[in-house]
Amino acid sequence: MTASALNNEEAPGGATPHTLPTLGIVLVAAGRGERLGASAPKAFIDLRGRKLIEFGIAVATSLPHTGHLAVVVPEDRAAQALEIVNRVVPADSPWTVTVVPGGRERHESVRFGLDALPDSIDTVLVHDAARPFASAELFERVIGEVRRTGDSVIPALRVADTLKRIDDEGIVHETVDRTPLVAVQTPQGFPRETLAAAHATAQLHADIPTDDAELVQRAGGRVRTVPGEINAHKLTTPEDLRLLEFFLTAHALGLKENA
Repeated sequence: MTASALNNEEAPGGATPHTLPTLGIVLVAAGRGERLGASAPKAFIDLRGRKLIEFGIAVATSLPHTGHLAVVVPEDRAAQALEIVNRVVPADSPWTVTVVPGGRERHESVRFGLDALPDSIDTVLVHDAARPFASAELFERVIGEVRRTGDSVIPALRVADTLKRIDDEGIVHETVDRTPLVAVQTPQGFPRETLAAAHATAQLHADIPTDDAELVQRAGGRVRTVPGEINAHKLTTPEDLRLLEFFLTAHALGLKENA
């Protein structure tokens, strides 16, 4: 089932319609967020008066491209998601937006979002709504590298902390070399055919990865990294929510100082 939120194929007043989109974004917002312990799905909790999902919709449709955004949500939140889309996205936006019910697992939700994209899409970004402050610059960095290389691309941060390997009782057994390790974020970018082919074989794996880049790697694809950013922090626990509130406050203060 697919609910179309916006249709910009024909511009108002008989103007020239937008060119066919080649960039697609799948905004994954179907998670229930059990570890967060919230009464609503993670993407629909409030962050200073705004639903978490609003931030992802706003940044995706602010990109200077003609694109299509597929917002994947729990089926019982589809109407609410449509209302948010219509409120957040300007009527004259070069983006079309579709709301898509999600699956039982993340990989199913991504596949449903991917299937909702128009045939003209050749580059796809998959982004977690739980990372509300990933910047437009980060999106552009990923898009540019996918199109420059033809490879799959993920944002990554070097691991700064010392890492220890412990057992079930918390006893330290060794220090792990952090030099080759990175922490991976979203948006992750892919040539559409590469991502679609990887998802077509997902059920062949005994353990299906929650990370689309690993799914592509298992299918034989090459994955590159670009620099990530601290602000693209993911909401998983109540402690993460407090950190995101700090980021939001710091951003608001920065805007006031630059006004």
